[in-house]
Amino acid sequence: MRRMLGHVGLAAAPNWRGGGAANGRGPASPPEAQLTYVVTENCIKCKYMDCVEVCPVDCFYVGENMLVIHPDECIDCGVCEPECPAEAILPDSDDKATPWVELNRTYATQWPNITRKGEAPDDADEWKDKPGKKDLFDPAPGKA
Repeated sequence: MRRMLGHVGLAAAPNWRGGGAANGRGPASPPEAQLTYVVTENCIKCKYMDCVEVCPVDCFYVGENMLVIHPDECIDCGVCEPECPAEAILPDSDDKATPWVELNRTYATQWPNITRKGEAPDDADEWKDKPGKKDLFDPAPGKA
């Protein structure tokens, strides 16, 4: 069952610094661009899943050989980034994340949501620091 922490509005997102009715500056307005974290190619064939356990809003989705983050669910808290042994999670403002933003968005709507850490592949450590894994991406959904 998915953990529900209640509605998380833009005012609760750490990257939002706007005003709002509560502070007397008028109605709250969203930021121009909501920041998010992105899973990149370093996750392919590693899929350690340590990040899943710490996510307070359960925004990870599982594919056959990698995870993705749903950008509309991510609250930009950043707790997942240091948990990833493969250093596959980056803020979308990082140039290395740019090619992976749309892939995360697309597959987060097609793959099952994952809320608990599963078993990493047996050969995850062998793939951990290998570059150029993009061609090994598998679009098939994984098991939650």
